[in-house]
Amino acid sequence: MGGMGFFFQSKELPRPASLTFTLKEAGHTYDDGHVGLAPTMLTISEQRVAVIGLNGAGKSTLLGLLDGSLKANIGTVTVSGGSEQLNPAVKKDLKRIDDLVGKVRREEIPNSFYRAANISEAVSEALKKHKVPESERHARIGNLFAHFNLAQVSKAKASELDSEKRHLLAIAAALSFEPSAIVADEPSKGLDEIGTAHVAKALFSYNKQVIFATHDTDMIRRPEYAIDRVLVLDEHAVVCDDAPAEAVAFYEDLIRRKYEASKR
Repeated sequence: MGGMGFFFQSKELPRPASLTFTLKEAGHTYDDGHVGLAPTMLTISEQRVAVIGLNGAGKSTLLGLLDGSLKANIGTVTVSGGSEQLNPAVKKDLKRIDDLVGKVRREEIPNSFYRAANISEAVSEALKKHKVPESERHARIGNLFAHFNLAQVSKAKASELDSEKRHLLAIAAALSFEPSAIVADEPSKGLDEIGTAHVAKALFSYNKQVIFATHDTDMIRRPEYAIDRVLVLDEHAVVCDDAPAEAVAFYEDLIRRKYEASKR
């Protein structure tokens, strides 16, 4: 989540309303030698971008390159907004990227949240470490918990939340630092159709740029979520970059072809 530079830098550098992520032949190979993402040319600036693909296709690696949690070991990644051009490979720039890009990993919340008296205190303590004044902490948490349907469980312990509420808390916690964009890796993973709909509606109705990975093609096609663009990954490369309906059709055909090939 946000870095310590947030409040000092933010006085001088306003937060952009959205970001542009640029990969120039950028890729990542893990220490064990397996390729996460082949060298890729890509620019993302839209408000709602979905990333789909089979397990192991490279979705999480791509998102890690976008949010700075992974380093490109070939090519370059740039995160830009306003007058800023940031390179995650530069330590000072990475600190700023941590401020500007909220990270959501499924329903994962910080371990410290489980030690807090309740989830409201958990988020408040995280913000307190970043020097957010108490009155503003309360206002942010109140607004986010109301939007993400967490107000009625604000005094519950994190361990008492069901899976849907943990997913919602993970998103709300990332947004509490007021990032310019959210990069979310399967933000509704493991939920049933109703839980997925609740998470998707809350996430996409919040006015924030979202780049997310999912296996839920129905979510991508729903017009009310207004997905602008879909990237299909296969074997560590972007193989389709299109509008939702066209990209999902391509993906379903890809799965069909792989299934038929496996039977031969």
